[in-house]
Amino acid sequence: MDSYFASVEQQFNQSLVGKPVGVIKAEGRTCIIAASREAKKFGVKTGCNIWDAKTLCPKIALVSAHFGRYFSVTKKFIKICENFSPYIEIFSIDELFMDVTESQKFFGGVLNMCNLIKKQINKQIGEYITCTIGISYNRLLAKLASEINKPNGIFEINKQNRDETLFAAKLTDICGLGFRLEKRLGDMGIKNLETLRNIPIEFLSASFGPFWSVHLKNLSYGEDNTNLNFFSELQDAKSISRTFTLFDDTCDERKIKQTLRNLCEEVGYKLRKMKMETRQLGLLIRGNDLSEKIHHTFKTYTSDSDEIFKNIWELFNRLNWQNSVRFLGVWVGLLEKTENLSLSIFPEQHRKDDYWQTIDNINDRWGGFTIYPASLLGGELIRPEVNGFLGDKKYQLSQITNPRG
Repeated sequence: MDSYFASVEQQFNQSLVGKPVGVIKAEGRTCIIAASREAKKFGVKTGCNIWDAKTLCPKIALVSAHFGRYFSVTKKFIKICENFSPYIEIFSIDELFMDVTESQKFFGGVLNMCNLIKKQINKQIGEYITCTIGISYNRLLAKLASEINKPNGIFEINKQNRDETLFAAKLTDICGLGFRLEKRLGDMGIKNLETLRNIPIEFLSASFGPFWSVHLKNLSYGEDNTNLNFFSELQDAKSISRTFTLFDDTCDERKIKQTLRNLCEEVGYKLRKMKMETRQLGLLIRGNDLSEKIHHTFKTYTSDSDEIFKNIWELFNRLNWQNSVRFLGVWVGLLEKTENLSLSIFPEQHRKDDYWQTIDNINDRWGGFTIYPASLLGGELIRPEVNGFLGDKKYQLSQITNPRG
C-alpha cells in the first residue's frame, strides 16, 4: 500500500486530499510515523521530527494516528486479495505476499489480475488509497519489485531484467539487508549488489562466517527459496508486551501508576482474547538515559488484569527507581493455553472469570475502554495500537473473519 496511514487519513478526511500530511502517534508527539506522497515530495519521511518536517514543508498538516481505522482498512484489503488466491502471507499491516502461480490463469494472466486487484481496492476501500504491486518468481524479488514503480504502479522482475534491477538497487532495498549490514559491507568497500556478487566468498566468510557469507552471495543473485508463511502455520505467541513513551519526563507516582495500570489492562485483555494465561511478568523502565528491567515467575497462571497490575506495581516498588520516568513497558511470558490448565475448585475464581468475560464483551461491543478501572480517571487513556509489523500477528489476524491459508 502507498503512503498507507496518510492515504487512509486522506480517504476519511477529504479536506486533506492533495495536501502534504504527516501522521503522528498522538497529539504532543514529535515524530512523523507516516507521510503522504505530497509530503514526501518535500523530503518529509517516516522518522522525521516535527521541527524538521515543518522546515521542509511549512504547510504540512499533522494528524494523530487512528490505528483501529488502519487495521479496518487492512482487513478489507486482505479480503480483496483472498478472492484472487488462497495462498497469502500477511507480511505487515500494509503489505502481503500472494502466490498466484495457479490462480492467475483464471483472471487472464498476472498483469490483468494486478489491475483487477487495483480496481477492487478503488471500489471497496477508496480512490485515494492505492497499492504498488511487485511480480517475480520468488519472494525476495517480488518484494524488491514492489518498491520500484511507486506509487500505484506495477513492476515485474524476470530472468531477463534481474541483474539490471539488482545492480541499480541500494543494498538496503533488499529485504533482510538492513543498515547495520550495509555499514559493515560499506566498510569493506562493498557499496552495491554488483560488487557483492563479484567479491570472493572467502573474503566474505572471513568477516561474516560460513552462513552469512553464503546468504549474502545468494542475495546478490536475487536467490530465495523461502515459502510463504500462511496464517494456519503461525506459531502461538510466546510472550505479549506493551510499551509506552510518556510525553514528558515525570516523577509523578500517580501518573506512573496510571500508565502501568493502563498497559496491564491491555495485556490482560489480549491474554483473555487469545485464551492464554501467564505466570511470568516483567517490567521495563527508562528515564534520564538510564534503564532497568525486572521480572518474576509465579507458580500459578493468570489472565486477570487486576492481578497482573498488582504484581507489576510490586516489581516497580522493588526497583526503587529514583529518577524521572519517560518510558514504561510491561511484558508477560511463559504463556499457556487456558484449555490446558486445571480448572479452579474455588467459586470466587469462577465469579472473577465471569466478571472479566462480561467486561470484555461490553468493550468488544461498544469499543475498547468503554469500561475501565476508576484509577484511570483523570488521565489520558492509552489505547491499543496495531504496529507497522503486526506484532502478535496470529492474534491480530485471528480478528479477521475466517482467515485462510
